[in-house]
Amino acid sequence: MPSLTKLFSPSSIAVVGVSAETHKLGSVIMQNILSAGFAGPVYPVNPKYEVAMGVKCYPKVSKIRGDIDLVVIAVPAEFVPDVMRDCAKKRVEYVVIVSAGFRELGLKGLKLELEVRHIAEKFGIRVLGPNCLGLSVSATKLDATFAAMQPLGGNIAFLSQSGAFNSAILDMAAARNVGFSHFVSMGNKVDLNELDFVAEWLKDDNVKVIGMYLEQFSDGKDLLDLIKAHPYKPVVILHPGETVEAQKAMNLHTGALAGSSAIVRAALAQAGVIQVDSLEKLFHSMWLLSLGRDVHQGRVAIITNAGGPGVMLTDMIARHGLSLAELTVETLDNLKRVLPPSITPHNPVDLVGDALAERYDNALKVVAQDQNVDAILVVLTPQLVTQIEETARVVAQHFRNSKKLIIPLFIGGVFVEAAITKFNAEEIPSFIFPEQAVNALAAVARFHLPKQTKKTINLHSRTFTSIAKHTHAVARFTRTTPVALPQALTFELAKEVELDLPKQTIVDSFDSALSFVSETHFPVVLKALAEDITHKTDVKALYTDVRSVAELHEAFFALEGQLQRVSKKSKPAVLIQEQIRAQEEVLIGVNRSGDSRVYEQDGLGFGHALVFGKGGIYTEVWGDVAMGLVPMTKEQLLEMIHRTKLSKVLHGARGKKPLAVDKIVDTLLKIQKLVQMYPQISSLDINPAMVTSSRCVAVDLKIFVQE
Repeated sequence: MPSLTKLFSPSSIAVVGVSAETHKLGSVIMQNILSAGFAGPVYPVNPKYEVAMGVKCYPKVSKIRGDIDLVVIAVPAEFVPDVMRDCAKKRVEYVVIVSAGFRELGLKGLKLELEVRHIAEKFGIRVLGPNCLGLSVSATKLDATFAAMQPLGGNIAFLSQSGAFNSAILDMAAARNVGFSHFVSMGNKVDLNELDFVAEWLKDDNVKVIGMYLEQFSDGKDLLDLIKAHPYKPVVILHPGETVEAQKAMNLHTGALAGSSAIVRAALAQAGVIQVDSLEKLFHSMWLLSLGRDVHQGRVAIITNAGGPGVMLTDMIARHGLSLAELTVETLDNLKRVLPPSITPHNPVDLVGDALAERYDNALKVVAQDQNVDAILVVLTPQLVTQIEETARVVAQHFRNSKKLIIPLFIGGVFVEAAITKFNAEEIPSFIFPEQAVNALAAVARFHLPKQTKKTINLHSRTFTSIAKHTHAVARFTRTTPVALPQALTFELAKEVELDLPKQTIVDSFDSALSFVSETHFPVVLKALAEDITHKTDVKALYTDVRSVAELHEAFFALEGQLQRVSKKSKPAVLIQEQIRAQEEVLIGVNRSGDSRVYEQDGLGFGHALVFGKGGIYTEVWGDVAMGLVPMTKEQLLEMIHRTKLSKVLHGARGKKPLAVDKIVDTLLKIQKLVQMYPQISSLDINPAMVTSSRCVAVDLKIFVQE
């Protein structure tokens, strides 16, 4: 991707829309640029004025002498295309359009936005916005925003699709002395998007953490590839709602369980991204991660002056996958020496209600030396004798002197306000609610999980599509909406990747069914074809455990009659299979994010997500599923299986013989290969796959394709 150097570090700036009215956006932006200390020339542009803000004002950008690296446009939307064309005459490389009134207002605005995009592409102008707050870069003293305050300098790079969220984060940060290296509002993303900024920030050593509020992903797969290539820099994302993608076949088990939000969660987790679900968690996670303190294995010590918070925090720590640190014998002995005899040291270290600042100091000196401790939560509740400000000074001193992550949790309101103010002044993250502290600590711990969990394999889609044997046959059924592949073609695709299938055939007469039984033997299963009925049990289109000719006769003609009523076919075909006796039924499915070009260089989306879990007719009821993004290694597939409760059963719970987990992994690998060979597959559902001690048999396979 092209460097954003001139955007982040322009030598000169023009602001279009500056006026004599100081409250207008153009005037506010120019004032912010000047007050931030930008070193280069700043030119106001407005044909109505000869002088603006005390300096010469130009009628057009093209009338300014010398080169212009960056133009900020703050004029009504209908005038933006003309300004863009004028910028092209000046060979301006970067434009920030803060003006609103584009696609967010409907069709008329969308046409205007498309015109802006066309001009930008024609003349090679890179555009931030429109409908954005602007950007700020601390290293170059650039504040090209209309924010009410300037961001402090720091090591957090933040971008948002919502200017309001930019303002909210900035306000939170100002109250806590949290600084940013870069602060970007993307708006409508007509050109520059998160991929451009993340690519720059991942390479920038001055950026310690990247935070994002994203409503839509420009290209999820490419974003994750970027992040996975730099696994040692934390990325925090708040993504509300659904991604913009093609409609899924939601009548499938897989579709119901693997909607777009679920795919996003799985994809981000697989890439090592920290996904949060609130603005508060986004801010606190970025704040704590910006310290750069490694919590290794997530072992937490609690030092508190009250037992209740210690118990509550213990529960929270466990729920977030952290653990209470097991203090060493040496630590426990040293605590006995420095604490009153009435206190029996353990973790949580309860200093009891009369603890003064000195007792906190003594406990911290000991616990901070324990090699079993990665992070320390220092809890204070205001009691009659509590030395709140003195204790805050003690905690702040230990925070500065220790390499461990020490988190002050001073629970309260008015009484702890002075302590929180002190922590903010010294740029020390502190909290007044236990949930906030543990959520932020858990985010740091998730990032510092062992790096092997973030490994992946490269995806070379063309390698797979080139070996596909049924491309033309699949293409005949591919439409703009999901279409179920005929059962016969589905079986051909399954055989192509060597899925384990039962003995089966498609018949259109009772005699053909009888002939199959004579070769296969009872018991057998009769069912509707996938293209006729998706959920067979809902309309009595499935007959199992058929054990005699009489039962076969009854089941065949009952099913045929039912299919005639439901499918409206005069002579519907029937699928007959040998019956597989399973020790466990599992679900294996796929759902695609993006269209069938998702793996192409210009394709958009996250790709295919694999789903595994408890199978059968109550799959959605149990909800015991795990998900991962294609492609995955064997190790990642095993880890995905282990995330389900079903995993314990498969591995032999309560003395039972283990089932063929290796065959499940083998099946998942084959399905993974299949969707890469045929990216037109939008949904795939094996429910159930019958698992025994030696097999994983796909007894019910449905495939949907879509452009």
